[in-house]
Formats: sequence, structure tokens, C-alpha cells
Amino acid sequence: MLWYIIDGWNVIHKVSFLKKSPSPREEFISFIKRYRLTGSRNNRVTIVFDGNVDVLLKNREQEFEIIFSGVKSADELICRKIDVCRNKRQIVVVSDDYEIVSYVRKQGAGVLSTTDFLGRKARKKRFPHVKNKKDIDKNIDYTIKKEINDQLRKLWLKE
Repeated sequence: MLWYIIDGWNVIHKVSFLKKSPSPREEFISFIKRYRLTGSRNNRVTIVFDGNVDVLLKNREQEFEIIFSGVKSADELICRKIDVCRNKRQIVVVSDDYEIVSYVRKQGAGVLSTTDFLGRKARKKRFPHVKNKKDIDKNIDYTIKKEINDQLRKLWLKE
């Protein structure tokens, strides 16, 4: 069983539709669940947010542990969680914050960048037949390419 500790705002600020959402924290949590970004349901998930407690969100969420840092920083709380854990090899911290990443690595825990966390399983769910993201754009049938080219020639070259 893995324990994902996620730097909530750090990840949210990397995703445009989450940043623009009226309730980015709730959208983020449902996004993680929808695409099962933390793998097995048996894995433990803790999401740490900077700022004051959102009692409604904290009480409503049953699957994940939601922590608000209050006057401290989320970084401090994440580091404290790692310090307390005995088996650090089971921890995976999701963040792009350099200080957290270097501290986590020194402690022997795993690190995932926000890009890797957001892209790895969501991409597989949406495009299960594609092994590489670059292949999504290149995967056009030859006959369709020929039809497109013919239509463009008629339009632009008046052939």
C-alpha cells in the first residue's frame, strides 16, 4: 500500500481548468477520483492545502485525508508527515516545489512531479490504445489524410 501526500495548491495551479473553477479544491479531488490517479483504492491519500480550514470540504470528504495548514505552510506539514512515518519507501509526494522534493528524496521517500501525476493515468483512461502522448496527433489514417489534402487543394489551389 502506498501513501500519496499531495501538495494541493501546487498541483491545482498547474491545471488551467482547475485554477478557473469556482471550487478548485473540490474539482481537484473529484478529478483524482475520476481518473484514479492514486492507483488502487487501498492506497492512502492525504491532500495538504495552504490556508484556513474549509469545514464543509473536510467533513464531506470520506476517502481522502484533507489537511489545511492554517498559519503554517503546506510544505512544513508535508515534511512533518514524512518525518513521522516509519516506512518512508511507501510514501509518494506529489509536488514541484524544489525544497519539498529535495527533502523528500533525502528521507528516502518517492517523488512525482505534478505533470507525471496528472498525466500518467488520465492519459491511459482517455487514450488506452496510445502508448506515447505524441502518437495521439500522428495517428491519422492515410486515406483520411489524402481526403483532407484533396479538399484543401480544391479550396486553396482551385484545382
